Amino acid sequence: METRELIEEYVDILLNSPDIHSLIIGSPAGLGKTTIVLNKIANMGLVEDRHFVYQTGYITPLKFYEFLSRCRTLELPKLIVLDDIDSIILNKTSLGILKCALTEARGKRIVKYESRSSEEKEFEFNGKIILITNNLSDNKQLAPVLDRGIVYNFEKDLPIFIKYIETHLTEIYPSLNKEEKIEVWERVKRFVGMPNFSFRVLNRAFAFYKNNKKNWYELFVRSLRKL
Repeated sequence: METRELIEEYVDILLNSPDIHSLIIGSPAGLGKTTIVLNKIANMGLVEDRHFVYQTGYITPLKFYEFLSRCRTLELPKLIVLDDIDSIILNKTSLGILKCALTEARGKRIVKYESRSSEEKEFEFNGKIILITNNLSDNKQLAPVLDRGIVYNFEKDLPIFIKYIETHLTEIYPSLNKEEKIEVWERVKRFVGMPNFSFRVLNRAFAFYKNNKKNWYELFVRSLRKL
C-alpha cells in the first residue's frame, strides 16, 4: 500500500471500530498527512462542526478541555482532529486531559480539568481522536498513550517514505522539469533518513539547483548542518 492508502485504511478502522479510540500519525513536515486525513473524512461525507472538529497550533489546557467537550454536540463518529500537537503533549495538564480522553475506567472515559481558580470540571468523552505530529519519534511524552490506539510512524518506514516522494516528484517545484528534479533527487536521496527531512528540505535543494547548478549540492549539504 502507498502512504495515502495506509492512512485512509487506518482512518476507516478507527471510525468503524468500537474499541479503538485514537489514531496517531507521525511524519516529517510537508508530506501532506493532514491533507490526506481531511480529504479522507470529507470523502466519507463527514462535515466539520457537525461530525468532526479540527484544531491546529497552540491551545491552552482549559481551551483544550473545552475543545474536547465539543464532541458532545457532534453527530457520530464525534471525531476530534488535532494537528501540530506539541503544545498539548509538552504541557502536563493538557497531556493528562488527553490521557483521560483515551483511557477507559469502568467502561467510561471521563475527562477532568482541575485548577485553583475554578471548581473541578468533568464530562464523559465518547468520541474518536486523530493526532497528527511532525515529531513522533522525539515526543517521548506521548509514550503513555501510544498503546491506546493505532500508531503509524511514517518517518520510520523509509522505503515507503522514499516511494512516496518519488511518486510525487512531478507535483512539486514546477519551475524545474522532470529530468532536472530526478537529477537532484538522486543525489539528495541519501539524506532521507536524517531527522526532519521533508518535502521542504527537498524544495530547498531544487531552489539551490535552479539558482546555481554548479554549486547547488555544496550549498544544500551545508544547509543540512542545522537539521
